[in-house]
Amino acid sequence: MTALAIHRKSFFRSSFFQILVIGIISFLGPGLWNANNSLGAGGALEPYLVKIVFALMGLLCISSAILANSIGVKHTLILGTLGWAPYSASLYQNNRYGTEWFVIFAAVICGISAGLYWAAEGAIVLAYPEHQKRGRYLAIWLAFKNSGQIVGGAINLGLNIHRSTGGKISYTTLLTFVILQAVAPAASFLISNPERVQREDGTRVNVEAKTSTWKQVRILWQTVSTPKLGLLLPLFFSDWFYWGYSSTFLTLYFSVRARALGSFLSAITGVIATTILGIFLDSQRWSLRHRAQTAGYFVMSVFTGILVWAMIIQYEYTHKNPGKLDWTSPGFGRGFGLYIMLGTAGNLVQNYLYWIVGSLGDGTQELTRHAGLLRGVESWGQCASFGINSSKFNPFYVVIINLVFWIISLPAAWFTLHQVGTVDLTKRAPSYNESSRTSKNDISSVIEK
Repeated sequence: MTALAIHRKSFFRSSFFQILVIGIISFLGPGLWNANNSLGAGGALEPYLVKIVFALMGLLCISSAILANSIGVKHTLILGTLGWAPYSASLYQNNRYGTEWFVIFAAVICGISAGLYWAAEGAIVLAYPEHQKRGRYLAIWLAFKNSGQIVGGAINLGLNIHRSTGGKISYTTLLTFVILQAVAPAASFLISNPERVQREDGTRVNVEAKTSTWKQVRILWQTVSTPKLGLLLPLFFSDWFYWGYSSTFLTLYFSVRARALGSFLSAITGVIATTILGIFLDSQRWSLRHRAQTAGYFVMSVFTGILVWAMIIQYEYTHKNPGKLDWTSPGFGRGFGLYIMLGTAGNLVQNYLYWIVGSLGDGTQELTRHAGLLRGVESWGQCASFGINSSKFNPFYVVIINLVFWIISLPAAWFTLHQVGTVDLTKRAPSYNESSRTSKNDISSVIEK
């Protein structure tokens, strides 16, 4: 690539455009998928239908860096967008005709593709932007993802506004999701390869050289076994463990239209909260270390408090089942508010953890591993949570398990989190004027110090 080509600015190569595209894909794919499952596994009353997805997603997320090393982040992302529409189509078929085998088959396909998607998407969101804009761009990405849930919730609410009892959502809702999600693979072709991305500050996206598959396996093992990432794995497992409980809580205790409203409002509050957090994480008024620790104390304290509140509410509901609560029901606000707060706090925790793993490394392959580990271990936590819920385990004990996992994971995680900011990686991004030979080895040596 010539110097003239490098410096010829194109909006379609800008890091901002890449985030817009990945946001649109997130809106169409996982955003609408989340809207489905906010109504209880796509509207079916049994949550076990999604645990297959999470099990396979975790495995593929963690190992996806090996594939990305061979075919690149962009092509890994394209493969990762292929499973959303078939899964929603299977939910439509099951909802209308009771064809459950199709759900299981589509869950396998979705789990495999989603594993590739989350790791590649995470690498793009973390590696492509200018380092000092990472928090805001993460917020934009999560806003798009939650906007899918907002639109899905609005569709659900509009189609089911008169249904004040329990049951399944209209199959028309699911058919709408299938059509929208089928657009995601086409949108993924708009993403630029990392070496062609143009940042505003003139720095390049760090792209490591391809290596052998065996070497990638060794690097992955080293990443898992070192304190930098290894001590965060229990936190990754526990931070989305609440989602299985939250989905089941909404399904068990609320009417169809109340569930649709919950999906709609929790996404809006999540967008607002993560936007505020992203602005703070990018603020240059405070050091990287100060931002990492302050935000960490805040989001973890809030999430802990809400889990305690969930234990109190669930204890009441276990001993006196409120039935199917509608917004006209007495006491609706207590349980409904818990669901909104859980969703909002969960988004804050995930936004913060993505920012943390991005601050612990650089380069598309390294950040594919980091994002894959984060989302993969999270997925296994979700799989365990949905597995417990699908076995009719007492919801009160599910909350206790979640709280115990969460609290136990915090001390080990803080050992790593307190190291963030010792070296500010935003000052190590190579510029277009620097020799490309200095990018990888210099940054890697600084990170490990």
